[in-house]
Amino acid sequence: MIRFAGGGLIGFALIALWIYCIFDVISTEEILVRGLPKMAWLFIVIILPDIGSIAWLALGRPEFAGWRPGDTAGRATRRVVGPEDRSDFAPRARPVEAERLEAWEADLQRREQELRRQKPEDPPTPPMTW
Repeated sequence: MIRFAGGGLIGFALIALWIYCIFDVISTEEILVRGLPKMAWLFIVIILPDIGSIAWLALGRPEFAGWRPGDTAGRATRRVVGPEDRSDFAPRARPVEAERLEAWEADLQRREQELRRQKPEDPPTPPMTW
């Protein structure tokens, strides 16, 4: 008969997971438990050790909870940083685009000055009141 070498180690890991989940369910605040009431999760974890433990970790445990039983402080989420958010970011504008942008801004300023110099022919009408 062939013996499975890791049988004792896997059994020990499953018992440790089961005990961890029992303590985690007990120490988690009632309002943070997802899916079912806290007592229902405790019943499921005790009656169905392997499946209940995995179900608690996947479906019942508070989202972003820490790894200690009952820890609700939460894990830090990673912030995605784009290249423009970095301190060493230097935008590279092509010379043709920079020249085109400068010409467009100069034209815009010229038009604004022309509009300021012109006098309106018709005074604006007052708003209607009811």
